[in-house]
Amino acid sequence: MRVWWALLFPLLALAATAQDSVRYSAGYPFRAGIYFNFQAFRSNTPSVPLSELTTSQGQRVTSLRTAGDKLFRPDSTGQRVRLDLDRVWGFCEGGIVYVRAGNGFSRIGLMGALAHLTYDATYYNADPYMMYGGTTYTVEEQRFLDMATGAFRPVSAAGIREVLQRDPILLEEFDALPKKQRKRTETIFLFMRRYNDRHPLYFPAG
Repeated sequence: MRVWWALLFPLLALAATAQDSVRYSAGYPFRAGIYFNFQAFRSNTPSVPLSELTTSQGQRVTSLRTAGDKLFRPDSTGQRVRLDLDRVWGFCEGGIVYVRAGNGFSRIGLMGALAHLTYDATYYNADPYMMYGGTTYTVEEQRFLDMATGAFRPVSAAGIREVLQRDPILLEEFDALPKKQRKRTETIFLFMRRYNDRHPLYFPAG
């Protein structure tokens, strides 16, 4: 009896998931608003809906991308309080999700169980021998966003391999490649696409 239950339980769990969720595809109706954390994004329930946000003059916010950093929302008493954008996870506008990364918010360019985004990041290079102490420089970086955990992973052989540990078949194929080939960018993205094909991304229905 225990063996039968062990076989049946994953099927029942999958059926329950299918009833409450839909497989992601382009055009999924993400709700507009601000996410305080990764869970708010994954549940498609913005922590603060766009309709509740106002400017410093009390006007309704129509675009988060152009509203600036002075946004306000009502608290539990109805009073307007300022929203600190530096402490939010991301936001959604026009069905597009933006995540805080590097110097600001970056669009998720490729959505999937392993998503991908690029962003600009500025660093300070301290140099005691320079008159002003150092220089700043900006570089374009990229990361994978692991939809199972919310973790940002490097776009590297080590980063993709950590995710592939959930899929023994892909992991075996990846490890069978020569080390030099595993490090190639085209190999990393190939296995990202294969992982996404084998592990569909689901969001709440409706």
